[in-house]
Formats: sequence, structure tokens, C-alpha cells
Amino acid sequence: MATDARTWFYTTPEPRPYFIEERVNHTLWKNRLQGLSMICTRYTTPIQMEGSWNGMPVQFEFQPGKWFVLRAGREVKELIGVMRQILMMKPAFCYIDPNGLFCTEYHTDNWVERFKEIQGDPAYQSLRRLRKD
Repeated sequence: MATDARTWFYTTPEPRPYFIEERVNHTLWKNRLQGLSMICTRYTTPIQMEGSWNGMPVQFEFQPGKWFVLRAGREVKELIGVMRQILMMKPAFCYIDPNGLFCTEYHTDNWVERFKEIQGDPAYQSLRRLRKD
């Protein structure tokens, strides 16, 4: 099954965990992330997935067509870059969340609003803007 982000991010996928997992995993594997396999833990929006890549925890949370949050045990530029290619958009900003995970957020619009929302919250550390527009 040849899939890409159009089948699970740019259109709302069917609310069936297996179908979401299948589409996301095939997209990851097609884009050089064969060692990453995600399990759907919530199939309604925001959709949540978790997995492990080279022993590091990885989590996805997204609202189809609007935003995508990549959480990982540490900053891995390769993972961030591949997700940029998959989603066909630049990441908006990154930070360390209250659980100590490195988060990268991708937004189709209104990302400045979200940036301002977490900017003053001390629970979010090392906030960095990655886009200018």
C-alpha cells in the first residue's frame, strides 16, 4: 500500500486504529524510517500514536489538516527533517515539554498563536522558533 500524508494528515482518516497505524507506518517506512513503528493510542482527534525508534520513545499527536506534534526522547534532526518531508511543511517551533520530551510542532496556520500561548509558560523549556512566516 503506497501511502503519504494525504491519506492520514491532509484528510481525516477513518476512525479505525489499524487503518491509521497502517497508513502512518507505511509512510514512515517509505521515507527511510524503517525502524520506527507507531501504535495508535487514540483514533479520534487529536489522534495520538506512540512508538520507539532506536530505543528512544516517539509520540505523534495531530489534528488532521491543522497541526502535528512530534515528541521524542531527545532532539534528532534526522527525524525532524523526515517528518518535514512527509508533512510537506517546515516545523514552526520546538521545546522541551513538562515530561522532558523534545517536541517539534508543525502547523498549517495559526502557529504564532500557539507559540505565544506556551511562550510564557515555565513548564515549556528551551522554546525556539523555527519559522519566520
